[in-house]
Amino acid sequence: MRMKGSDFMARQARQKDPYGTFHITQSGGSSRNLFLSDHDRSELLEILRRTQAKFQFKLYAYCFLSDNTYHLVMNVNGGDLTKIMKSINISYAMYVGSVVQLFKDRYKSVLLKQGEDISEIVEKLHKNSKTPTLWNSYCTYVPGESFKLDWVEHLPSSAELNKPDGECKNCIETLEDALAKLDEILREKDLHKEMLKKEKDIRNDLIMQFRKNSTLSLKELGMVFGGLSESTICKILNVECDL
Repeated sequence: MRMKGSDFMARQARQKDPYGTFHITQSGGSSRNLFLSDHDRSELLEILRRTQAKFQFKLYAYCFLSDNTYHLVMNVNGGDLTKIMKSINISYAMYVGSVVQLFKDRYKSVLLKQGEDISEIVEKLHKNSKTPTLWNSYCTYVPGESFKLDWVEHLPSSAELNKPDGECKNCIETLEDALAKLDEILREKDLHKEMLKKEKDIRNDLIMQFRKNSTLSLKELGMVFGGLSESTICKILNVECDL
């Protein structure tokens, strides 16, 4: 069974939620299929891996079995879905180098509200793969199989998935709390803030941790770490910033 975008979603207004889980479908145009070979699928998989490393989203499932459609299920994890998908699709289009239109339209995304919805979509995607293959994330869920992609996460428990959408779980939400947390971490490491100017590897690692575990803006992150500019924070996080 090959899945089409229309099997899952109709055209609708794009929804945004920096901590939401989305089902994403991208279809190719009528002049050229997205995938002409498994080499094309391999390239998109590598692009997906690099993009996940850059934006740190949580990828729960993917499916590249169709020749002209791909599916993703991801939690944006505090990021920007538009920038994530732009990075994926531009990179793949550059690899293909097609003179005809590669994508039919912009990607379609549906914000999945409940844990049951997320589990159901992942299950439907995985049912399309009767045997483990790298072109469907089902291969990473099968016990004992040799496929292991550390950057593909298994679904959390139903209880965790059913927590309110848009909630940053156990996140730091204020500048004051972030400063207090940083002081606590530095005490544990027997460091002080002035040392972070020289120990940039430690500082940058802490900035990435705070980015993943707080709702602070880039400007606020810079303030926590000694008045760094937003552009500096962007470089450390390796993200695109609209400045």
